[in-house]
Amino acid sequence: MNKERVILAGMGTALFLLMSSAFALGPHEVLLLANGNSEESVKIATHYAKLRNIPSANIIMLDLPEDLGQKGVAIKPDEFEKHIWTPANEMAAERGISDHILAWVYSPPFPTRITGEEVTSIQGITFLRNRSEAGLNVKRALYRSSLFAGPDNPKNPGHFAQSFDVHAEWLGSEMPLPSMMLGQLGMRGNSVEEILASLERGLKSDASRPIGSVYYVISSDIRSKCRAWQFKMARHELGQLGINAIITNTVPAKQADIMGIMMGAADVVPRQYGSYLPGCISENLTSAAASFHTANQTKISEWIKAGATATAGAVTEPYSLWQKFPNARIFAFQAQGCTIIESFYQSLRCPLQLLIIGDPLAAPWKEPFSLRLKGLPVEVIAGKVQLNAMVLAKDDVLVARFVFMVDGQIVQDCVMDGCELDTTALANGKHRLRVVGYATGLVRTQSFTEQPFVVKNVPPLGEE
Repeated sequence: MNKERVILAGMGTALFLLMSSAFALGPHEVLLLANGNSEESVKIATHYAKLRNIPSANIIMLDLPEDLGQKGVAIKPDEFEKHIWTPANEMAAERGISDHILAWVYSPPFPTRITGEEVTSIQGITFLRNRSEAGLNVKRALYRSSLFAGPDNPKNPGHFAQSFDVHAEWLGSEMPLPSMMLGQLGMRGNSVEEILASLERGLKSDASRPIGSVYYVISSDIRSKCRAWQFKMARHELGQLGINAIITNTVPAKQADIMGIMMGAADVVPRQYGSYLPGCISENLTSAAASFHTANQTKISEWIKAGATATAGAVTEPYSLWQKFPNARIFAFQAQGCTIIESFYQSLRCPLQLLIIGDPLAAPWKEPFSLRLKGLPVEVIAGKVQLNAMVLAKDDVLVARFVFMVDGQIVQDCVMDGCELDTTALANGKHRLRVVGYATGLVRTQSFTEQPFVVKNVPPLGEE
C-alpha cells in the first residue's frame, strides 16, 4: 500500500478540506454548448455540468433557430459559423475563459452534418476551427490530424499517450479543437433518459480500473478487414498494460465483462452481446452508423442504449477507409489515463466525418489524488487574502503546477506556490474559487477543489 505524502505550496492559516476530483482533461477546460431553444438540450447540459463540476462560466446557451436545432439536420458552413461558432467564441471571450478551453462538448440536439464540397460532421468542422479542408482530402482521408498517435502501418508502433494540454503546449495556435456530443436525440437516436444514464456510467467509471476484456471481432467483411492489421499490435500493448484483449471471429455472447469492443458489420445487435462495464467504448465500423436521416444499418445510439459509455460512427459514406475510424489503440490510450475524448482523438487519423457521442470526461484509469486549500476563511472576506494549495498524493505522483481560478477565470498559474487574491478587483457578493493541481507526465492527471466565498469590501469614502 502506497504511503501518502503531503506537498505544501506556500504558507497559510486555516485549513479546509474541500471536494476534489481528478482528470486528465479537466472540467474547466471544456466549453459546454447547449441549444437554448431546446428543453431537452438544457436538461442534459445542466445534468452533465452538475455531474462533472463544469464551471457555470463554461456553459454556453446558444440561440439556435428552430429549423437548425432539429435533431440530426444538416446545415451549411455559413450557418454553423453564424449560429454556433461565432457566438460560442464571442461568449467565451467575454467571460475570460478562452485561454484555457481545450475541447467543446455539445448537448443535443444539434445539427450533426455540415454540407459543402464534401460532407463533414459538426465535430469535423469544429476540429478544424471553422476552417475548410479540400474535399478530396476529406473524401480520401488524406487529411492527417496533428493529434493522431498512430500507427500508420503494421511496422510502426505509434506514439505515447498524451493529454490535450501537452498537445496544446506543443502545437500552440495550430492546436485543433476536439469535440464530442453527449448523445443523439430523436428518430433513431436515444431518449433523454438513456443519454443521462450513459453519462452516469461515465462518472461511475472514473478511476475504477475495470477488470474485463477488450474484444476485437474479425470477419471477412471489408468493414472488419480494413482494420484487422491493427489488432495484434493493440492486443500486445494492452497485455503489457495488464488488460485482457481477445481477437475473435465471433461476437461476445452475453459476456459480463465487456470493457471495450471493436468490430465492423452493417448490422449488429449490441444488447445481445452482454454487459458493458462503466467507461466502455464500443465501436462498429460501417457506413451509416451516424446517418440518422437514413434507416439502413445499425445506429450508434444502439450501443448507448445497450450500456456503452461512448461510441462513434460516420455521418456520411466513409468508403471503409480505416483512417476515418478509431485505431485499435484507443483502449490503450484509455488504459494510460486519458479521458474518453482524448483517447478517441489520438486514435483518429482523419476525424472529419465522425460523430462521437457519450461522456468525454470519463477516465477509468486516471490516477487520483486529492487537493486541500489553505487561506480562504468560510466567513466574508475583504482586501487581500493569501491562498495556498496542499496536495495529498501517492508516492509516484508529483504535482508541480497549480492554477487558481475565480468564477471560471484564471487569476494565477503557478509552480509550487500560493496565490494572493486581491478581492478589491472583484464585485461584492458571492464567488467561487477553484484550485487545479497538475501532476507531471505526458498524460497529466489533474485534480481540483472548489469553495464558495463572499466578498464584502468597504467602498472608499464618498462612494457607494
